[in-house]
Amino acid sequence: MTRDQVQAQGLVRIKRMSFLMIIGYAIIVIVAVLGITAFAVTKYDELTKDKVSSMTSALNVQLKLNLDSYMSRTEKMATLAYSVDNAYSYDATDSSNDEYDAINTEKQIAADLSSLCLMENFVDYGIVYANDHTVGKVSNGTIKLFGEDLYKDLSAMADRTRTHDGWSTGYKQGYDRIYYVKRLNDNAVFVISFYTAELGSVFENPEAMSDMAVRLTDKDHKIIYSSVEDDIVGTTIPADVLSDVEGKDMAVITGKDNLSTVNSTNGDWYVICSVPTDIILKEAKDMRKLIYIAAAAASLIAVIAGTVFIRRMADPIGTVTAGLSDEISEDGFEKVLGSRFFRDKADSLITKDPKREYAVILTRLDDFGDMLTEFGRETVDAQLLRMVKQLKEAFPDCECIGRTSDNTFAVLMKNGGMTSEEFRSLVISRGVNICDSFRNPVGMNAPGGDDATSSAGAAIGTGDYQNIYDLAYKALRTSERNGKSGFTIA
Repeated sequence: MTRDQVQAQGLVRIKRMSFLMIIGYAIIVIVAVLGITAFAVTKYDELTKDKVSSMTSALNVQLKLNLDSYMSRTEKMATLAYSVDNAYSYDATDSSNDEYDAINTEKQIAADLSSLCLMENFVDYGIVYANDHTVGKVSNGTIKLFGEDLYKDLSAMADRTRTHDGWSTGYKQGYDRIYYVKRLNDNAVFVISFYTAELGSVFENPEAMSDMAVRLTDKDHKIIYSSVEDDIVGTTIPADVLSDVEGKDMAVITGKDNLSTVNSTNGDWYVICSVPTDIILKEAKDMRKLIYIAAAAASLIAVIAGTVFIRRMADPIGTVTAGLSDEISEDGFEKVLGSRFFRDKADSLITKDPKREYAVILTRLDDFGDMLTEFGRETVDAQLLRMVKQLKEAFPDCECIGRTSDNTFAVLMKNGGMTSEEFRSLVISRGVNICDSFRNPVGMNAPGGDDATSSAGAAIGTGDYQNIYDLAYKALRTSERNGKSGFTIA
């Protein structure tokens, strides 16, 4: 009894078990739907989080760009001070200055500076000299805050060596103002300050993200600005948010309690946006009920439809088996049969046409064990894949290709109308070409690829597959004994 007959009888027995198949199908459907439903609910939650995280991340980047733009505009406003006559060259610390001329010069500088910042809500917009003398708009609050260290501490804030300027806040734990300081000359710095509340327009939230908290912090994660009413500037951000963003400069973090995004700014500050997870999943909880109801309905419909389908289909298992047969018969490579399938197919073809000449060509990767030990499975697999590709290119008209062992492949080729001599010459030519092309690979970059070789053997005969195969195997062994990387035909 052939294997096909055995399979046919097995399918008949399976079809007789239709009742058990219906029960089994129902169980499978219910389990599958429940599994898919649970998976869908989980994925929906993740998708919701991903969607919100994407929106939050995009908004965070936009807010950072808004802040960078605001800071850049402030820096440009400071640069305008250079255009004021005498602002750059005048030195209030010079003891040789004429008192009258100094008064007039400072008056002119102050007037020009005032006109430049007329449309801005700056608390300070003026020059501080090394002797703590000021010109322009320098508030009493700033003078009182810095005291006798006015110039010393302000000049220390200009810590960017390339541009001789800098941003700072939190001086003496005062986070209500942000200072920008730029050095004018060796004895003078230009200072601009504004209240942190002015950042409200910079960090304005869209209505769709009204539940999102926006915070600007310094490098120690102390709040400079916050959209949360209960937050106090100068204090550290809430612990649940801090645990998510600490140590990160640019990231999207899905924490236990919050979904947070963080971006660092040019001034070593952080723009941090966070949304509570409960708010994100509020809509998802309602959606879960609808998903479970839909899953129950789908299960019922699927069971009913499956029952009808199984009863009315003449050969459902055969249909499935036919679709899978090619895939099952392959051995690691597309359109390369496993040893048993190759043998059965070759035997069937040769038996059905006993007068036609058939050739069996065997090729084997040389030094397989040594190559596996030295270079590993990945390199060996690459060589085997290359061998399969070359076999397909060398024998495009063959009946089938099979894998008879880890490193051995077989090709079945029939004589399509040539004389025996012509057919034999064709087999020899292709066998030799396989060995030569594998020994001299083109564009092979795998480690050890230059040393990879293959041996081949072939036999031609009629009527008996096993006899032809055995002769081809002996020819292959002869090739290997004769130094490998060669071809022999029986």
